[in-house]
Amino acid sequence: MIIQKLREYLKNNNIDYLWINTTDEFLVEYNELANSSRYFVTGFTGSTGDALLSLDNLWQFADGRYHEQAEKEVNPEFITVVKVQMGERVSDLMMERVKDGASVGIVVSKISLGFYNLLKMKLEAKGCRIVDLLKDPVELFADFKTSGGSRICKRVDESITGISADKKLSIFFNHIESNACYLETNLENIAYMTNLRQYKTPYSSVFKAKAVFEGGHGYIFTNEETEEIGEKFKVFPLSYFKEFIKDKNNILYNPENLNRADYLLIEGRAKEADYDFVAIMKSIKTHAEIEHLKSCFERTDKVVEKIGEIVCSETPVSEFELSEKVLEEYLNRGARQLSFKTILAAGANSSVIHYSHPSKEVFVKDGDFVLLDCGGHFEGGYSTDITRTFLRAKPDKLQKKVYTTVLKMFLNVYNYELKEDTNGQELDSLARKIADDSGLMGEFNFNHGLGHGVGINVHEHPPVLSGGPAGRNILRKNMVVTIEPGLYKAGFGGVRLENTVYVDEVNGKHKFCSFSKVKFQDNLIEQELLTDEEKLWLKNWQDEK
Repeated sequence: MIIQKLREYLKNNNIDYLWINTTDEFLVEYNELANSSRYFVTGFTGSTGDALLSLDNLWQFADGRYHEQAEKEVNPEFITVVKVQMGERVSDLMMERVKDGASVGIVVSKISLGFYNLLKMKLEAKGCRIVDLLKDPVELFADFKTSGGSRICKRVDESITGISADKKLSIFFNHIESNACYLETNLENIAYMTNLRQYKTPYSSVFKAKAVFEGGHGYIFTNEETEEIGEKFKVFPLSYFKEFIKDKNNILYNPENLNRADYLLIEGRAKEADYDFVAIMKSIKTHAEIEHLKSCFERTDKVVEKIGEIVCSETPVSEFELSEKVLEEYLNRGARQLSFKTILAAGANSSVIHYSHPSKEVFVKDGDFVLLDCGGHFEGGYSTDITRTFLRAKPDKLQKKVYTTVLKMFLNVYNYELKEDTNGQELDSLARKIADDSGLMGEFNFNHGLGHGVGINVHEHPPVLSGGPAGRNILRKNMVVTIEPGLYKAGFGGVRLENTVYVDEVNGKHKFCSFSKVKFQDNLIEQELLTDEEKLWLKNWQDEK
């Protein structure tokens, strides 16, 4: 058993704890399970959530989206699920479990420099020390694999991006010192700067690479075949990266994008950038990108509407069959692939916020909520993301109250008058106040943020709608973000209503405009719970073509 082998490794190397990562050396969000150390050790399939192993215990950390899922997937005889609550920090919960004076092994290639430095500070305060591991011990005992084959990285036409890669590079260099060398290892940022997309890895349109921007040029290091990027770009094998970077000076980096191993290559010759320059550029969409996303969401809406028709009919259908139908419908409408694994949950399963194992045995029944959260990558490689909750046959009183409360949360945020300094924390608070006022909280939970940015990756920041630090970012024109309130109760089910929106200027004021136009299910709405203003907002939504 891999857990026992890892404990032998700890004993032999005089290490008390091992931090086990979900991600890979590129710090990707959606790491393939066959390439995830955490999955091999705990069996948990969530997109995030690292683990901590000691000689006596194994803890699986899971945020609110994955509380139920983690409990169902891990073996409680060997693994304890640590449920990270809203506002809690994984680093603090980790410190509660690490004994004073202990040693903690950390794989330096699979942890961001920012998180590494945070752990180091907190561990040193407890008299502990970090043991830098150049090799992941899990790889000694597990057969790691990634998607193989050869798929060329293709250039997205400027009619979609609205701006060439060369022009992006020119704009970028206006934000940094003329003699600086900028190291970029975030894959979404590299895909954005190069206008290249690849569909080799499931749920991802990026390609594995590292980049250096210096002297007006972009140097891309990758093992993938690429189309021509632009006159200012040069492409080299990934193996050449270490040689290229070793003599560079005045290197700028972002500690959340860079892994600890790559930082060790430039330590002493580098300094932290003031902010993530590329992420800010990427978050403000061009007119062409907005128009392209409108086209992508028109097709996404048709997928969701088709699934809704099936759910609300009398057709016998399982979760699995519906999930497969989602993929079929996306591909039929020109999607290259899904932008994330479809969440298709019926009945009580709809309370599992990121339910990811649609069953062949679970069929939709009368009175069941069916939660569908899905998205696709179309020709531009941008993500779509939408959630609707349907119900077959007649809802009961509580189901209508839950659905209507979530709808009220959405309508009030969507129609909020945005000011110059409106940020995600403000909107998240507004939604939670409506949930609190409903009287449902306590019995139901809302264990996730209100929304996230959307772009090349389905989760992009800025912007973020949440009560955490990331929610402090101000919402600016042409930013794209989801509004996705939800209420969930184990054993009962859950409701989430999500629309991807963008900030536009209308009559001199900023307001949200929705890409998605899918209507809400009328028989689930309790009109008596809506104010006159909310009824008008709802009518405007339902009447829009």
